Amino acid sequence: MPSWLDSIFRRSPTPPPLRDLEAAQDIAKELYGPGASLEDGDQGLRSRIDADDRFVPTEGASVERLGPRRTEDLAFRHAVVRAGKDLANSGVAFAGRSGEDRVNKELWTMGYGGKMQVRKWLPDGEIGKPSTALRDIFSNGKAYSFECATAMMVIYHKAILDHIGDEAFDRLFSEPRNLKFFRWQVEDSDFTEVKRLAHRPSKLMPGSHYYYKNPDASEANSAFGGENVIYLGDGKFYAHGIRGASGTFEVTEKEILDCLRGLRRPDATTEPYRIDMEMHLDGLALSKKAVPEPVPES
Repeated sequence: MPSWLDSIFRRSPTPPPLRDLEAAQDIAKELYGPGASLEDGDQGLRSRIDADDRFVPTEGASVERLGPRRTEDLAFRHAVVRAGKDLANSGVAFAGRSGEDRVNKELWTMGYGGKMQVRKWLPDGEIGKPSTALRDIFSNGKAYSFECATAMMVIYHKAILDHIGDEAFDRLFSEPRNLKFFRWQVEDSDFTEVKRLAHRPSKLMPGSHYYYKNPDASEANSAFGGENVIYLGDGKFYAHGIRGASGTFEVTEKEILDCLRGLRRPDATTEPYRIDMEMHLDGLALSKKAVPEPVPES
């Protein structure tokens, strides 16, 4: 494992927990095909994915070193999937209008237009920590309500937290760049710099963000003129505000389309559909941003 990447684990008081080799293998099969497999490398830590693990793209193909880029991509995608599933089961609610947004006011402030920001000072006089405030959404979900674009940022930032650890996360998202989420205008510079966006038809990839458009949504259901989702793998999506058979926001594509179809105006003629867009975060770029590679001594 590269020294700058290994330093993430050495420096963080709570090492990133989501680097499981078996879970990464499930992601690899959806990304590269059912014949893809991962094997523990001789130099790596047992059961944890790292760059020295071995990668077989398809059954019968030659074995390759997994390498840092694929390692970080698989590990981060797993973190996104886990965060999506955890948020689906957290009890958070959907807010169709900004006046319906809610937060735990001990850890967050709620500003105009649904802007939620980590408190600088807590009631007990301690300094607010972005990592603590973000984790509270997942453990205390019933105190929170927001719309689907904000939910995407909450999931991705929780994945960032789990990928790089508390110390690096708090360093990235404290003053002067306090962690905050807006309704619809939700991207901070640290997010944008590692975002990878593709406007092309593509197979669904676990940990990627997609968008379903509903052009004929009724005026009363204007909040569902579209739906931001994250693909969780195995045919399931996180779709904030759409509950399926699971009773949570973890749903199938059919459940998404059926829900949007039922929220159209009576004279609707256009079916809801998934647009040709895929967005994900670059796990390797994210890791380097959190713990920059040291400058060699001259």
